[in-house]
Amino acid sequence: MSSTSKNRIIRFKTSPESNWRELLHDKGEPVIGDEPLDVKVIAALIHLSDIHICDAASPARLEFLDRIADPDNPISQLVPYIGTYRAQEFLTTQVLEAMVVAANEIKSGPLTGAPIDAVVITGDVTDNAQSNELNWYKEILDGGLVIPKSGDPERSEGSHSSNADLYDEHYYHPDGPPTGMPADRPHVLHNFPHFKGVLKASERQFIAQGLTHKWLAVHGNHDALLQGTAATTPELDVLAQGQAKLSALKNMADLADLFTGFGEVGPAVYPGLDHMETHEVTADPRRSLLTMQDWVNVHTNCGHDHGLDPEQPETSYWYRNIGSDVRLIALDTVNRFGGWQGCIHREQFEWLSHLLDESKDKYVVLTSHHPLENLFNEYVPDEVSAPALEEEVRRLLSKHPNVILWFSGHVHDHKITQSQNSDGSHAFWEIRTGSHIDWPQQSRVIEIVKSDNGKIAIGTVIFDHAGPLTFNGTADELADPVALAGLSRLLAANDWQRQNGGPFALELMEGQPEDRNIWLWANDPLK
Repeated sequence: MSSTSKNRIIRFKTSPESNWRELLHDKGEPVIGDEPLDVKVIAALIHLSDIHICDAASPARLEFLDRIADPDNPISQLVPYIGTYRAQEFLTTQVLEAMVVAANEIKSGPLTGAPIDAVVITGDVTDNAQSNELNWYKEILDGGLVIPKSGDPERSEGSHSSNADLYDEHYYHPDGPPTGMPADRPHVLHNFPHFKGVLKASERQFIAQGLTHKWLAVHGNHDALLQGTAATTPELDVLAQGQAKLSALKNMADLADLFTGFGEVGPAVYPGLDHMETHEVTADPRRSLLTMQDWVNVHTNCGHDHGLDPEQPETSYWYRNIGSDVRLIALDTVNRFGGWQGCIHREQFEWLSHLLDESKDKYVVLTSHHPLENLFNEYVPDEVSAPALEEEVRRLLSKHPNVILWFSGHVHDHKITQSQNSDGSHAFWEIRTGSHIDWPQQSRVIEIVKSDNGKIAIGTVIFDHAGPLTFNGTADELADPVALAGLSRLLAANDWQRQNGGPFALELMEGQPEDRNIWLWANDPLK
């Protein structure tokens, strides 16, 4: 075993001469905590989360809302972050490809040398619950041809477009402004670079390497709800496939109503076309909105085991045994009725309770998209039984001391906490892993061991995707999806809404050292 990380981690550096942050490799972080000796490895997993494969040209996205949180907006102090737009969102397929390349290079656990049992992907694999986004994600993981383009096959139609009829200086335009028009605000205010040909390169087909490890899928709110928040309807499906792209509210007096109906707890009300300004784009039926059954079918009707049960297409939760000692239970924490925070619907909670009763001879590892603390979305229609929320789930788990770990995503940060019983004693460890779309675009390895002295230990190490540190817009870089992923990371490190401290700061997304490379110890509950 190794007491230090084998991989250097990418960090950003600031300069007093420029608002633009460059990247560098640090010297590598030590793995915190006592290294276990003479142990048995019972599981080794790679954890990917919040991939957010994004169709940046979709008519049904609400990019325009995001400018409210720009630092110079008068109400940004009240609304410091929204997340409906990111400068790097046109490069999400390339980031997933770069993460697959990095994951494939991990042949064994960096701490124990044990073979990898599976890659677990904890949801939000799509950004806007669209079929084409889900297909791009699946094509990248399977390997083969990927064509990350929707709408007009020859013309870019998203917010990044430099076409004069679509140009809006609030958004980042990687190719620069149209002739005779002013440069965009990200370039003028925040030194974002322009590279001719980048946008076309991002939409160019490429051959994906394919993930060589077995991989298992977990359902997330962006996989089921429009913008991760609103339950899909026939009207919204028509909007997503159609040619009227939402671009602004007709009356800003409607803004308060929009925020009130588009929040953490459902129901979420999407703005109708009668309240919106639009511009014309090319309709595309491949943008059809997903049902949960669609999401399950893509993962089951493919000849491979990705965790889900093909005999139960209406069930997106599942379990699998890892070796002879560990039972991995994957929960669907999406509130299917709307709102971007989570819950566990009643029928799934009863299934979980029964399954835990049957799993007392195994170490139980739970995984989900939402972390336990974000299970507070209580909304359901009157005729539906109330869902289980954090407190009820904790009470259930307190009856099962063989639950040793819950790992998740959703918050887009690295975070490790110790869940405690009501008497203050250790219950289980909770691990969150950051996203592919926001800084620092990292994933992690989780290795679990047990010893003869009555202890178990969970070791975890962060790793970067394979994208390079720098990007200069050369012909070779434009032809390489992994090089384009490096540009995405650079853009994420320069998110202008996350550079001024506060609860959404870039540094918080990295976590503290104890949230990254560490050994986590506990008494063995099966001794």
